[in-house]
Amino acid sequence: MASRLLSNILAMRFQEADIDMTAEQWGAILVLLNGEAMTQGQLGERLCLEKSSVSRLTDGLERRGWIVRTQDPKDSRQKLVTPTPKVLDTAEHCATIARAVLEKAQLGMTADDLSVCRSFLSRIITNLRELAR
Repeated sequence: MASRLLSNILAMRFQEADIDMTAEQWGAILVLLNGEAMTQGQLGERLCLEKSSVSRLTDGLERRGWIVRTQDPKDSRQKLVTPTPKVLDTAEHCATIARAVLEKAQLGMTADDLSVCRSFLSRIITNLRELAR
């Protein structure tokens, strides 16, 4: 429920700022900006999304000019996904919006509260990933 609420609020705030980006697309942009070029499969693994969802997601990002898909020089069957320079300004604006939303979401929580919360969520994610294998 918290994840859905966060996604909905982020999407609403992006829309209010005239940014045509979903929370899911924002997550993908963050992953791409904080790493190297990766295949759609690798992006899907990082985001815990199915192939069809990643394909739709990257289609939308590519249409907006925020990513490019190029042939992997190591494996011609694969496409590498990389962010474009065009997305950098948008990403800065989105980061400001996302930080403000997170700040509000964490009101009343101490640094220790946040640390414990992150630890528990990390454990849950690890447990669920092991179940998915």
